[in-house]
Amino acid sequence: MKAEILNGQAINISSLEELTRLVPNCYSGVGLNYGQGEGQVKILDTVWGFYLNSEYNYYLQFEEGSLELSKFIDMVNAIQSHLQKLFGNDLVLKVEGMFNGQGDI
Repeated sequence: MKAEILNGQAINISSLEELTRLVPNCYSGVGLNYGQGEGQVKILDTVWGFYLNSEYNYYLQFEEGSLELSKFIDMVNAIQSHLQKLFGNDLVLKVEGMFNGQGDI
Protein backbone atom coordinates (compact mmCIF):
# COMPACT_ATOMS: atom_id res chain seq x y z
CA MET A 1 0.00 0.00 0.00
CA LYS A 2 1.20 3.45 -0.90
CA ALA A 3 -0.41 6.66 0.34
CA GLU A 4 0.60 10.15 -0.71
CA ILE A 5 0.66 12.58 2.21
CA LEU A 6 -1.31 15.61 1.01
CA ASN A 7 -0.78 19.01 2.66
CA GLY A 8 2.33 17.67 4.39
CA GLN A 9 4.69 20.48 3.42
CA ALA A 10 5.60 21.00 7.08
CA ILE A 11 7.11 17.50 7.29
CA ASN A 12 10.88 17.62 7.36
CA ILE A 13 12.71 14.46 8.39
CA SER A 14 16.36 15.20 9.06
CA SER A 15 17.39 12.42 11.45
CA LEU A 16 16.52 8.95 12.69
CA GLU A 17 15.16 10.55 15.88
CA GLU A 18 12.73 12.71 13.87
CA LEU A 19 11.68 9.66 11.89
CA THR A 20 10.99 7.74 15.11
CA ARG A 21 8.81 10.66 16.25
CA LEU A 22 6.37 9.75 13.42
CA VAL A 23 5.39 6.50 15.18
CA PRO A 24 1.96 7.00 16.78
CA ASN A 25 2.04 7.13 20.59
CA CYS A 26 -0.51 4.30 20.83
CA TYR A 27 1.96 1.81 19.26
CA SER A 28 5.45 0.72 20.16
CA GLY A 29 7.88 1.43 17.37
CA VAL A 30 11.32 2.61 16.39
CA GLY A 31 13.12 4.17 13.46
CA LEU A 32 15.07 1.58 11.47
CA ASN A 33 16.83 3.43 8.67
CA TYR A 34 17.29 7.06 7.71
CA GLY A 35 18.93 8.74 4.74
CA GLN A 36 18.38 11.88 2.65
CA GLY A 37 15.11 12.85 4.33
CA GLU A 38 13.55 9.38 4.03
CA GLY A 39 13.46 6.18 6.01
CA GLN A 40 11.63 3.27 7.58
CA VAL A 41 9.99 2.76 10.94
CA LYS A 42 9.01 -0.47 12.63
CA ILE A 43 5.59 -0.43 14.29
CA LEU A 44 4.81 -3.66 16.11
CA ASP A 45 5.69 -6.37 13.56
CA THR A 46 5.31 -4.15 10.48
CA VAL A 47 7.65 -1.85 8.56
CA TRP A 48 6.49 1.44 7.06
CA GLY A 49 8.49 3.75 4.80
CA PHE A 50 8.33 7.53 4.56
CA TYR A 51 9.67 8.57 1.17
CA LEU A 52 9.80 11.62 -1.08
CA ASN A 53 8.25 11.49 -4.55
CA SER A 54 9.52 13.38 -7.62
CA GLU A 55 7.64 16.53 -6.49
CA TYR A 56 9.32 16.28 -3.05
CA ASN A 57 6.06 15.37 -1.29
CA TYR A 58 6.14 12.59 1.25
CA TYR A 59 4.31 9.34 0.88
CA LEU A 60 3.79 6.45 3.26
CA GLN A 61 4.40 2.88 2.16
CA PHE A 62 3.49 -0.36 3.96
CA GLU A 63 6.55 -2.49 3.27
CA GLU A 64 6.67 -5.56 5.49
CA GLY A 65 4.45 -7.59 7.75
CA SER A 66 0.87 -8.74 7.72
CA LEU A 67 -2.17 -7.56 9.61
CA GLU A 68 -5.85 -8.32 9.67
CA LEU A 69 -7.62 -5.71 7.55
CA SER A 70 -9.31 -4.06 10.54
CA LYS A 71 -5.96 -3.75 12.37
CA PHE A 72 -4.32 -2.38 9.20
CA ILE A 73 -7.02 0.28 8.88
CA ASP A 74 -6.67 1.14 12.58
CA MET A 75 -2.91 1.53 12.18
CA VAL A 76 -3.21 3.73 9.08
CA ASN A 77 -5.79 5.89 10.87
CA ALA A 78 -3.47 6.17 13.89
CA ILE A 79 -0.55 7.19 11.66
CA GLN A 80 -2.65 9.82 9.90
CA SER A 81 -4.03 11.16 13.19
CA HIS A 82 -0.53 11.36 14.67
CA LEU A 83 0.81 13.17 11.60
CA GLN A 84 -2.10 15.61 11.82
CA LYS A 85 -1.24 16.36 15.47
CA LEU A 86 2.38 17.01 14.50
CA PHE A 87 1.90 18.85 11.20
CA GLY A 88 -1.68 20.15 11.00
CA ASN A 89 -5.23 18.89 10.64
CA ASP A 90 -5.37 19.55 6.89
CA LEU A 91 -2.89 16.70 6.29
CA VAL A 92 -4.57 13.67 4.68
CA LEU A 93 -3.49 10.37 3.15
CA LYS A 94 -4.45 9.60 -0.45
CA VAL A 95 -4.16 5.88 -1.15
CA GLU A 96 -2.82 4.88 -4.54
CA GLY A 97 -3.13 1.48 -6.11
CA MET A 98 -3.70 -0.45 -9.28
CA PHE A 99 -7.45 0.30 -9.27
CA ASN A 100 -7.03 4.04 -8.63
CA GLY A 101 -9.27 5.88 -11.09
CA GLN A 102 -9.57 2.88 -13.40
CA GLY A 103 -13.18 1.70 -13.11
CA ASP A 104 -14.75 -0.60 -10.58
CA ILE A 105 -12.95 -2.97 -8.28
